Amino acid sequence: MRRRVWSETVPYDELVRSEVVDLVTRHRLDLLLAVRPWQLAEVGDVVRRFRDRGVFVGLWPMLADDDGRWVNARSTPAFIPFADAVLDAAPEADELILDLEPAKAQLEKWKEWRPTWRQTPSPGRYAEAREELVEATRRWHRDRRITTAVLPLLAFELRGEWVQRAVGTPATALDVDRHSVMAYTSLIEGWSRGLIDRRRAETMLSVCARLARVRFGARAALSLGTVGVGAFEDEPSYRSPVELARDVAIAISAGIDELSLFDLGGMLRRPPAHAWLEAFGA
Repeated sequence: MRRRVWSETVPYDELVRSEVVDLVTRHRLDLLLAVRPWQLAEVGDVVRRFRDRGVFVGLWPMLADDDGRWVNARSTPAFIPFADAVLDAAPEADELILDLEPAKAQLEKWKEWRPTWRQTPSPGRYAEAREELVEATRRWHRDRRITTAVLPLLAFELRGEWVQRAVGTPATALDVDRHSVMAYTSLIEGWSRGLIDRRRAETMLSVCARLARVRFGARAALSLGTVGVGAFEDEPSYRSPVELARDVAIAISAGIDELSLFDLGGMLRRPPAHAWLEAFGA
């Protein structure tokens, strides 16, 4: 079982502190490191700090919010050169992660129950972006592991690309090692406005995990959470490590053998961190 931790909310100067590096090393976690445009000058030193301790490091490029933040059909022209710059800045990294999601502004409306499809790309733009990403991932994959983070909707797609087209995130055509489905039970429950309780959120996680195995086969992975807030700064979080432990058990029972936890910053802000990692099985 491979255990990984997303690191989006920990400032780099805090991340490289001995106690944080020791924590990640001791629990044998893969570090999935977010990289924003203003962090390019620093990321190489951070990666070397962890690689020197034997930690597997994945780079997780994120554009500026005005450029869409995540990878999608509209942001691909900006994302690909940015990912190249990230890899040039930290060539020692072991992996590149493509976070395939609609633009942050669009997801803001979705989570507020104001869905909009106005930003859905045209069929031509979607096809063009898919080919651009196919070529880029083929090139990146020559030297390192490539994975994605994808919306849980994609696990329910089962065949074709109708969901991928609707949300503008080409995934299944890409030459990658894993697709990590972001199945965050705390968000399913917390953003449901009372319609979904914890028990139902766990049921949805189980269904999502099993469908991910059907959709992606051996490439299926899961991201669990959340322990703390992320891009929206208001994400509902686990009440305690007990809920995380239950999610881990559900994922394992579905046959998932690679799990990522969102995120390291939440664990550090809600000590003791080792309690979360024990619940995570790390």
